Amino acid sequence: MSNINCILYPPTLEYDYLIQRPQHLMRSFSELGIPVFFLNNSSAYSGEKRGIRKLNELFYLINNVDPVPLLGNSRPVVYYTATAHVDIVKNYNPGLIIFDSVDEPSEEFEAWRPNYHKAVSSADIVLTASDKLYGMASAINPRVYLVPNACDYDYFSGTNSAGYGEADMDILNIEKPVIGYIGVVASWCDLDLITQIADRFSHCNLVMIGPLYNISEVPQRPNLHWLGFKPYEKLAAYARLFDVGIIPFKQTSMTESVNPIKMWEYMATGMPVVTTALPEAKKHGELVLYSEDHEQFMSNLNKALYGDSYEKKLQRQDVARQNSWLERAKKILEIIENEMQARNIVTAYDPVSISDEVLQNTQWENMSAYVEDFSMSPFQNRVIVANKVCIQNNIAKAYTDPGSNIINNRRYMPAPVGRGDFRIGAIPNITVKRALKL
Repeated sequence: MSNINCILYPPTLEYDYLIQRPQHLMRSFSELGIPVFFLNNSSAYSGEKRGIRKLNELFYLINNVDPVPLLGNSRPVVYYTATAHVDIVKNYNPGLIIFDSVDEPSEEFEAWRPNYHKAVSSADIVLTASDKLYGMASAINPRVYLVPNACDYDYFSGTNSAGYGEADMDILNIEKPVIGYIGVVASWCDLDLITQIADRFSHCNLVMIGPLYNISEVPQRPNLHWLGFKPYEKLAAYARLFDVGIIPFKQTSMTESVNPIKMWEYMATGMPVVTTALPEAKKHGELVLYSEDHEQFMSNLNKALYGDSYEKKLQRQDVARQNSWLERAKKILEIIENEMQARNIVTAYDPVSISDEVLQNTQWENMSAYVEDFSMSPFQNRVIVANKVCIQNNIAKAYTDPGSNIINNRRYMPAPVGRGDFRIGAIPNITVKRALKL
């Protein structure tokens, strides 16, 4: 039985927008029986309100709610990917700190560089997504592990796509053959190469799916279709309409460290894959067509369109099947367990959970509070609400529960202004238990 009570991911990404490695791994941990707190960095896209959404029995999406009171005496495994969080992660009282190095801190990710060395050196475990990232981190910290990206094989292969969306009409009327790309369209994409593909393969349609990131203009051709952002639930349906999947990245120091998720997702569908000179793609031989330059990319595209075989399709799918996010999560949990054993960290397995009463609280969006000293939390100017408080007719009613854990014995009183305002006060008959800070 696992000693891991909870894995906590600090607020870095918006959960429902551009599903990436952290979202996949956190969900997989929960499917393997580990409670997960994903602290959402929500925006206008998702429209998430303050509160907690339960994604499965052990997976909690936490929106602007301080998780520390919910953890009780548990010391979570804090798993983070943004180097800027190197000091913040300590606020969650971690039992173990994992830094996952997902991209090289250079060029487009130069902002990560100032905190990179500290993040790697101070972590109990460092995970890396590629050989280059492994080499960089292992020069700083001996506890470094290579864990490449992966795919949701069942979803992209069509083995289990129940509950997922269909492709929109914007691709259904596009004639085959279709050369496709799924991912952010950013400065690391080779737009000159994309233009050449459209021109040289004018009898094909080139479909680009994904939002523009740090660029504002893209090339235009009659057979070049920029379909923009699509929710993750529809991506597999689009991918299965491609004849070839491409990864047209520039050759830079940053892209040398990339292990593209889309490579694994393309392979899961069985389609041939053509990439530029990415070291992580070269590992797969003829299953992923690696291109040293633009001319070889064109040659490989021709080979992918007209020289592929059913046998290679099955081989690609077999590789993708062995490289699922669930398999990656199993490996990471084994690394965590071994590290805990090496450090003699043994805890009684008492998994963290959040009561239905807290989950069903609907008053959060209308509440504000003066916060005295929740020093454990990285959040500031959030709302404190209690799972034992209801609001009726502008009066706060508090209920006590002898079985509840009292956090700091805080006492609150209704403020004279604003419905549902709470301020720290001295009225003894309103004692809030298990206060949540939002």
